[in-house]
Amino acid sequence: MEVPDDFNFSDRAVDSPEYKRRRKYPELQKPTDGHEKHLALLPPTVPLKISHGFKKNLPALEETPHSLSRMTELTTQTSGADEKPSDPSELKYRKRQREIYEKQDMGAEEIVQQYKLSVKKKYESVLSFLCGEQESFSALYTAPVIVQKNANGSFKNICLSELFQLYGLITIILQGDSGSGKTIIAQKIMLDWASDAVSVRRFKLVFYLKCEELMCISEEMNLIQLLSYTCSLTSEEISQILQQSPEKVLFIIDGFDELRLTQDIYDMSAHTNPLQKAPPEVILFALLRGRILPKSFLLVTTKTKDTVNKLLKGQPCFTEIMGFYEKEVEKYFQKFIFIKAYYSVIANETLFTACSIPIICRIISDRVKLGAVTNKVKTTTSIYADFVSTLLEHHCQGLSQSVPTLLRSLGQLAERGMLEQQVLFDEKGLHEISDPAYSPFLSRLLFKRRIWQETMFSFMHYSFQEFFTALFYVLLDEEESQEKVKELLHTVERGCVFSSWTYGDFSTADVEVRHAKLLQPVILFLCGLCKKKWIPSFFEKLNMAVSISVETQLKEWINQCSQRYQNEHMLFILHCLYELHEKSFVGKVLDGLFLIDLSNTPLKMADCWVLKYCLKCCEHIRNLKLHVTSDNLKMLQPELSRCKELWLMMDHISDDVVCLITAAGEGKILHKLIIKLLENSGGVFCPETVSVKNKDITLSVCSSVVTETSLKTEFTLTCPNTLISIIKWVKTQNERAMYSYSYFGLEEEEIRLLMFLKSLSGLKKVCLQVSNLTNKLAKNILYLIQDCPSLTEFSLNIRKSILVQIQSLMEKLKQMGWTLTVWRTSLFIQPDVERFTKVEVKTKREMKESKVGESSDSVSYSSLKVESPTEQSFSENAEVFTPELIQRGDEDKHKNTYRFLCAHAGQFQCSLTNLVFVMEGEGKILYNIVSWDPRLLDGLGQMKPAGPLYNIDCAAGSVSQLHLPHCEIFTEKNTDGLAVAHFTGGNIEMIQPFNVTKSHVIIDIKDLSIFGLIKKIFSGSPIVAQVLLFLRPVTVEQEQKILNVHLLPGNVPVSEVQCYHQDKTYIETSSQCHLFPGRQYSLCCQPEKCEVQPMSEIFECNNFGQNHHPTFEVFLDVNIKEVRLGVLDKSVDGTEVWNRRRILLTAPSQGLEPPAQRRITETEFVNKHRDKLIERVSSVMTIADGLRTKDMIPGEMYSKVHAAEPRQEKMRLLLDILESGGAAVKAEFYRLLKKNEPHLVDELESGPADYSNAEKFQSD
Repeated sequence: MEVPDDFNFSDRAVDSPEYKRRRKYPELQKPTDGHEKHLALLPPTVPLKISHGFKKNLPALEETPHSLSRMTELTTQTSGADEKPSDPSELKYRKRQREIYEKQDMGAEEIVQQYKLSVKKKYESVLSFLCGEQESFSALYTAPVIVQKNANGSFKNICLSELFQLYGLITIILQGDSGSGKTIIAQKIMLDWASDAVSVRRFKLVFYLKCEELMCISEEMNLIQLLSYTCSLTSEEISQILQQSPEKVLFIIDGFDELRLTQDIYDMSAHTNPLQKAPPEVILFALLRGRILPKSFLLVTTKTKDTVNKLLKGQPCFTEIMGFYEKEVEKYFQKFIFIKAYYSVIANETLFTACSIPIICRIISDRVKLGAVTNKVKTTTSIYADFVSTLLEHHCQGLSQSVPTLLRSLGQLAERGMLEQQVLFDEKGLHEISDPAYSPFLSRLLFKRRIWQETMFSFMHYSFQEFFTALFYVLLDEEESQEKVKELLHTVERGCVFSSWTYGDFSTADVEVRHAKLLQPVILFLCGLCKKKWIPSFFEKLNMAVSISVETQLKEWINQCSQRYQNEHMLFILHCLYELHEKSFVGKVLDGLFLIDLSNTPLKMADCWVLKYCLKCCEHIRNLKLHVTSDNLKMLQPELSRCKELWLMMDHISDDVVCLITAAGEGKILHKLIIKLLENSGGVFCPETVSVKNKDITLSVCSSVVTETSLKTEFTLTCPNTLISIIKWVKTQNERAMYSYSYFGLEEEEIRLLMFLKSLSGLKKVCLQVSNLTNKLAKNILYLIQDCPSLTEFSLNIRKSILVQIQSLMEKLKQMGWTLTVWRTSLFIQPDVERFTKVEVKTKREMKESKVGESSDSVSYSSLKVESPTEQSFSENAEVFTPELIQRGDEDKHKNTYRFLCAHAGQFQCSLTNLVFVMEGEGKILYNIVSWDPRLLDGLGQMKPAGPLYNIDCAAGSVSQLHLPHCEIFTEKNTDGLAVAHFTGGNIEMIQPFNVTKSHVIIDIKDLSIFGLIKKIFSGSPIVAQVLLFLRPVTVEQEQKILNVHLLPGNVPVSEVQCYHQDKTYIETSSQCHLFPGRQYSLCCQPEKCEVQPMSEIFECNNFGQNHHPTFEVFLDVNIKEVRLGVLDKSVDGTEVWNRRRILLTAPSQGLEPPAQRRITETEFVNKHRDKLIERVSSVMTIADGLRTKDMIPGEMYSKVHAAEPRQEKMRLLLDILESGGAAVKAEFYRLLKKNEPHLVDELESGPADYSNAEKFQSD
């Protein structure tokens, strides 16, 4: 059917602006003279009076033959005072002209508001599967989990409200399988915009372009006309807004896969402009490619991302719908049915896991309303078959067709749609279905023309179109069924072949690849329908049989594809095996595979369930590569322990990973484990990889701070718990670095690391890169070697050092029974043949302390002596440590508990709380902050809290002194006003300090319990305070950003405030200031349109508890990225006590591409040293893994390298592959080689040299 010129997709034809205009001005439809004809068209430019009081020019869609002279003439005539036209037709014309201008005077804003109302009306309800009636969209909607792909290959969870907050991105790809909820999300965005939600308020106009509907248009049109067909706006209104603010327009292109895609369409889209008429798909392609409105925003939903990625303008943001997790499934069921039904679903683990797919969750929720689901439901196909069978039983009793005939007719319709990429069908196309309007499997849609309606149909969901296509194939006679299945398998395999080819631009192969991927679900349903064992009732009720030949075809095809396309399409093959659900066949297919690689994308919950079943069917799992979240790993953990080699990409180390590490360490089955950690908090340290081989655990930690002396180190361990301790310590360092990194140099970072390593057990090797070998660093290296009996090797890569320091360290190590070897810029420290124990070293050290004098240029043993408590009165001498944060239960998630493992006597300062402990020996200290009860201070006179109240415990009793940080500014009036309150056994005592410094109050202690600083109530002196800023997360309901401003005493730990506000973003700034307790302060903020509440507030120096509420709240527009803040003293004429400063609410991303010249050098290195590389490189597979992870070598080539023997042949084959990869691949090979075998690279670049003499090692 040809689509007429006045085709309109708006929900109600009578609500369309064109229809209303014709109804209001019927005489305009049939012009009778030149004036009427002129009114039917807008002139090229018409002054349009906007309701805000300014004028805009409304551009015409196309040039018209009418000149402005006539309009000017008419305007001049109407401006006469009392002049009355003699011609009645002229009077009639002027009246209609005023009416048109009155309509235009509604203004652009009112036009948009009217459009929003129509959007709400259109999308506020959806069609029910069961009864075919409309259901509330808000009641149905449950937000699925969406992940965003980062530059480093990692994925992070992202809320729907965050999609359009990404800086600098104007194109977003939202990928999801059929039934993942892409259209529901698109409709949710439309409703959010129409409801003025914060997340999409930046857009002045949003257009929802549903590709399946646009494909029903056969005529050519331009962009403006196309948009007017999809919404209630006229072409003139759309043209006006697009010309005014194209950068504030969002196009939602839903269902990219439904667009007809050919090479001709692609070529035509390159030469399209907004006013040029073309087929709808050409217009959309031009929009995608940025040929039309390049400044506008795009959101494209698609099942396959590769093709659309080649078309999109700029660098798109790739997001993927992961489906539901457990809490989303529970939330969904609670919206529709009783919680009792939810528990019946969760009892069936297979059914519950399937509910992670949104469409299946909806199917099961509807199905449960009609009765319990049988326990025989095991596969996705069986779920659909059960649902179809239920609908046939309840809703198809009165149809004129028999059930088998109806199913064949539906299958024939579905197949035609799948092959022709058609979703909507008109009534003429449903001739094989006698009662389409009463079929429970079809949805009826009324498409409103401008003056009439047309009924069209679609399957209740696209996944049912896939299911009925597969059902149609198995219901045919054997010969025809075989032919149809053969053609289907050939089409899909052809797409698999083309997908392994790489094309820079769009080509005809992309069309075949996309079509093949869209047909893959049909094969999945075919596999499921072949196994009548899992859906016996379905075929028994329908009295139908399935040909065994189809199952044989599928098995042969799957077996072949598993060998040919195992890397790119392995997940699809596993789903096919799961739908077949035949244990012996699954085991046969997978046992023949050397590698199962699923590392290209994070596995969804349903994917993990499929993989778990397939792994259970295997006797031997050789090599497995996965990209899996910690949430889904728990499901797979028992089966993964049975792998021989396992490679994981993960967000962080969880308890389930620890079990795998333990299993790999035992080496019973799993003897090689590599974990690539994708977590990057942006702090000082970042765990990179964990590998387990030959019972050794190696952790690589790099620095994410880009400096010349970036810290990078490797640990080799023997204990999994030690690995967890290091990772927790790294996280603590990153938290500390958020607010105190600027106060510590790199040397302090290195020393803190060495001090922490002393507390670890099972530490075997350390490889550390440092900036400089100083006396202090050398001393701590000696401490580590002395206190870690399990250590067998310590190496240093040093950028700068002095000969005398190396000689001094060498001498001390020799006395301890260790040797030091210098090689270029590296120091290798290993035990001598005779290895002294810790006790022996301590004895030797005590014997030599009286003989060895102190020296500032070398590390002497006397410098290692612990000073007496009297000599340690000042906190500045303390060694800084970062405590471990102990994880408590959910009820204590806003409370920090700190743990410090002290290995020896000394003075140690906590980097988070500034507490200082003077230790007489080793011990474990636990401490946390508790709330003050001021009533307990009544017996101590006029005293009040002056700092946090610390609950401290040390079982060993080795703490002799405690230094509590204060925030007082000493004057003549308050030099003796501080004391310490000690709570123990229900009693309280006031301890007078042993000493008071500028920063700490020092007391001697005998036992530990609860301590807190107190001071006189009437102290009127200023204190050191701090201004802390926290930005609240922006939600859909919010219309503004909210910035919390805290005025707090200076000795309140920032870590405590951060812990209380975990859901907010801490904004680091120079926070220190001086404030008077009891005075009134206000906050000044620029820009002035920001709202601050309250206007002023009294600063009370008593906020030392655990509930840190903001002093001020600043309400900002969501688009503001920077503000200027200052604190004013209202008691002293508004004097600034915290000077105004810039506060950045966003941070730009960083990243540098390697220079081209560097790549040339690396390429020459690979070419020049080919023979040496073949002979000497030992980490061939580690390098190959790195190249494969970045998709720099094909999967087939990787498998050949893995299978080659011996090692030299592996390397020769890998170098051959590099030749076809170009300079970029060789540059990455060089980087991986330098990372894994730095000494070989150094030697090849400069040639071998004799560095046995330490004098060879000089600073630059």
